[in-house]
Amino acid sequence: MLTPNQEEAALVARCADGDRAAWETFVDRFGPLITALARRMLGRRTGRAPDADVDEIAGEVFLALVRRERILLKRYDSTYRLSTYLGVICRTEVLRHLRRRNRLPHDLEDATRIAEPDGTLGPSRAIEDQERMDAIRTLREALHELDERDRRLLTMKYLEGMDYRSIGEALGVNPESVGQFLHRAKQRLAKRVPHLRAFLPETIDQES
Repeated sequence: MLTPNQEEAALVARCADGDRAAWETFVDRFGPLITALARRMLGRRTGRAPDADVDEIAGEVFLALVRRERILLKRYDSTYRLSTYLGVICRTEVLRHLRRRNRLPHDLEDATRIAEPDGTLGPSRAIEDQERMDAIRTLREALHELDERDRRLLTMKYLEGMDYRSIGEALGVNPESVGQFLHRAKQRLAKRVPHLRAFLPETIDQES
């Protein structure tokens, strides 16, 4: 008997092979999760999440999964939770949605926790929190694949939240060059650990 994770991996594999029935099952099963994540992520970025925008983002997530001969489905690594993988793809589409509307907040990695009206955290927030922890843990493990400079760059930016000026001072380089160094470091990370493309989407994924 397959475990839930094995069942999900098998479903994704069938979808990646172009199985229409499997895709319909996938959409039915994970559509609510993707919608909940899109609503929560958009709300955190902008303070509001209109149904039309949420539906558009959810649709873009599904399109991303099947675009370019279903490459994102084929890239899925069953070592990781499918909900985590979908979450980071959703985050990418939220950022793209905001860029298209010139509404992207300055701080892309704002970790502010937004509570429900009763002061508690809702289920979709709990899912996103778990995904964030999984992403950070995976990123920390992957950094060991890189040389010291790349590892320091990515750690300072994505794990310690340092700005370009602070990173430049720490490394003894011009802050204006930090962005280019980070871009190259993320490309090298993506080549060594392809699964992590979605975790740092703003410059790694240049194919779409």
